[in-house]
Amino acid sequence: MRLIKLLLIATTALVLWPNITDAHPITRKVSPADGDVFPTCPDTFYVRFTQKHKLKQFMLFDAEGTPIDVGFQPRTTTNWEHRVQLSCLPAGQYTISYMVKGRDLHEITNTVGFIVK
Repeated sequence: MRLIKLLLIATTALVLWPNITDAHPITRKVSPADGDVFPTCPDTFYVRFTQKHKLKQFMLFDAEGTPIDVGFQPRTTTNWEHRVQLSCLPAGQYTISYMVKGRDLHEITNTVGFIVK
């Protein structure tokens, strides 16, 4: 009987408590990745996570920190991956800053720098 109670408590705890590994999305792939060098301009920004999330912010900057408008609109649906179309960029150094919001509403930001030759 004691073993059954213990198993019942453990099962209930596993069902009711949030899974720690699901708390925040982990980046699986991002392109351009930090430090990438492209012989020609990349046409798409791509990011994939371990769980669904919303891409809430995306900003592209040139080497002087001037924002470059890519027409980004915050996503209203959750997805495993997101793509943002980039206009053809001239040779130079660029920085992308983006923010995603997970299911628990935790915001995660990241910045990547890349070069177009």
